[in-house]
Amino acid sequence: MKIFESSIVPYSGNSFLSFDMLYDDVKRFLKDNKIQYQVDVLPNKGCTPEVPWTIIRVQKIISIYFAYNKMFKIEFDEGYTGKLKNGIYIGMPIEEALSIDPTLAYNEEEEDYGSEEGYWMEDNLETEKVMSITIFIKELLDDDLFFTYEWAK
Repeated sequence: MKIFESSIVPYSGNSFLSFDMLYDDVKRFLKDNKIQYQVDVLPNKGCTPEVPWTIIRVQKIISIYFAYNKMFKIEFDEGYTGKLKNGIYIGMPIEEALSIDPTLAYNEEEEDYGSEEGYWMEDNLETEKVMSITIFIKELLDDDLFFTYEWAK
């Protein structure tokens, strides 16, 4: 299915999903195209502010995150065949990905790699291959800005 094949574009989305889409837009697109999905809610109890995140999970391959119905993050997992513009893709050896993007740096706290190009990547420790690629809105890079949720209003 083409939704699982299109290029991944940091700060933007892919050919079918973009950060200017609202929750209802995404659900309508998935229903219209007969694409199965499930919805989860992270209540974020105890956080300040306590803003629940709604996640649309598309066949365990794409997870789309929303706050106040505004999309802020898309995670592409195993089974997604699209690539970043630099050629990095899920299933690629992590060492090859690191050589392609010299800005990738390991984040001990999150146990992933962050790129100055606007994406995060996780690797599988057993296979030493890229396991997921996550893109997001620019506000997510600044906790003080992101957690005001002004971007979502």
